[in-house]
Amino acid sequence: MDNELNTDCKSFLHFSYSGRIKDAVEMIRNGNGDCISSMKFVGRIDNVLYFLDRQIGEELRQKSLEGWKDTKFGWVIECGNKNSFSGYSMLNKKNERITVFDKDRSPMVFDTKESADEYVEYLIERSKYYAKRLVNNLCGITDEKERDKIIYNAIYEIENDTKTIFSIILDFTFDMLTGNCEPKSSEYSLDEMGYKVIQHII
Repeated sequence: MDNELNTDCKSFLHFSYSGRIKDAVEMIRNGNGDCISSMKFVGRIDNVLYFLDRQIGEELRQKSLEGWKDTKFGWVIECGNKNSFSGYSMLNKKNERITVFDKDRSPMVFDTKESADEYVEYLIERSKYYAKRLVNNLCGITDEKERDKIIYNAIYEIENDTKTIFSIILDFTFDMLTGNCEPKSSEYSLDEMGYKVIQHII
């Protein structure tokens, strides 16, 4: 079944519920689907199935409704390298990407998509601030040792402000800059790094 609840995506993505588990459950609750089919390929692909044989379909739908009846949903932020086969990782409350090695893998959860989108904008704007500050501090400096010191101080400042050495802000900041710490674009846009706001089971 098409995802009728997702109105902000390209048409071919309407077949997929990946990252939109709440939509999948709501489609079943609304009577427009019977069960969720999941498959792992490059990432996870979720689809909502609707059976023409309504005896089978209704039986599966009732089981789905029972299984999902007390489930609560929220929104989380995923970030990562656009070209990485490992995909994106959810952010925790310290703005770090969660890894398989973390003992606590609880993501930062938002009540609404709007609040998650606003937080992403905050992360990007904060990263732009550090990137522009570093570019300005390096302006006119040609001595390599002095440049390295300024870059090190910039990294330390970000780590000190964010209270972690793994903040996504650090990743975003240097993704906006070339290897020589010059802006890749006048807008200080993200380049190889990307993000998604997705639905999540709480």
